[in-house]
Amino acid sequence: MLRRTLLAVSAAFSAGAAFAADKVGIRPETVPSSAEYPHLRAGTQLDHLYESMLANGFGIKNPKASSDLPSVVIVSDTQCPWCSRLWNATMPLTDKVNFVWYLVPVLRDLSISQAALILSSSNPWEKYGEHELHFKDAGFRGLNPEGIPVDQKYRDEVWTNAKIARWSGVTSVPLGVYKNKAGKYIPIFSGSSTEQIEEVIFGKPK
Repeated sequence: MLRRTLLAVSAAFSAGAAFAADKVGIRPETVPSSAEYPHLRAGTQLDHLYESMLANGFGIKNPKASSDLPSVVIVSDTQCPWCSRLWNATMPLTDKVNFVWYLVPVLRDLSISQAALILSSSNPWEKYGEHELHFKDAGFRGLNPEGIPVDQKYRDEVWTNAKIARWSGVTSVPLGVYKNKAGKYIPIFSGSSTEQIEEVIFGKPK
């Protein structure tokens, strides 16, 4: 299973380089797994990620989703193929689950520009969907932000998401978190199918 490690941003990123590098960290491959979830690195704070993203992050969610629906927080990168697969796996469930996507830069500087462009849209959910429709285009992966002016505040919002992810111990994307009725934080991993996601949230079908 492909797992994307959060990378420190290179100084070549121009004016915001020092700020950017302070927001994204590297966790060595030798860090052990969580005892309860083998696919999760030890030290990943699911509760902190879930609560902090909802409180202070800049997420993208379906504006038509009812506030009564169960919520799932997902950390994602616009250039990550496994993130794109998870997006598609969640689509059949959007009428009964409120998926909130938090974009972070993991793979390259293009991730920052694409995320900022999506967040700056009048309808980020629709814009993110447009990005995913073009994810497998031969010439360019997703939306091309080149030449489109985007206010700096949206880039700052992307870095805020990255900071929360880092402080929560996140080392790879995608990673989803669902808080069940008992207050337990349950991870949703890369490669999860629609059925597996549904089982995490609603339990096994009877």
